[in-house]
Amino acid sequence: MLKKLFGIIIGIFILLVGAKLYANHSASEVAGVLDQLNPLVPKSELYVKTVAPQSVNEYRTASYKQLASNKNGQTRTIHFNGLTKLKMNRYLQLTNKGAHVETYEELRRDQVPEKALKEIDPRP
Repeated sequence: MLKKLFGIIIGIFILLVGAKLYANHSASEVAGVLDQLNPLVPKSELYVKTVAPQSVNEYRTASYKQLASNKNGQTRTIHFNGLTKLKMNRYLQLTNKGAHVETYEELRRDQVPEKALKEIDPRP
């Protein structure tokens, strides 16, 4: 009985680690759901400079897929939805759990960490 329980626990752990590795470099909706549910994925903040949306649905919800950076300058492609079409060239702080974006908040340019800013808005 103890061996079975141990095997189940190891199996669940392997699934969670596998899901985390799969979603680590993905911006898909599946990756977002996996990261949202995975207790091994920590919450963090990402920064983006808004661009034109990929699409806008009949409810005016805008869908974005773009490059995001954390405060250390590490980048990843992220997919998120705006409640409406967002103004372009604005800076957002995304609260995320891996590929799952929970909230976003507009920031001034000087509020974006320097290393993140170099990645999302490289100015000469």
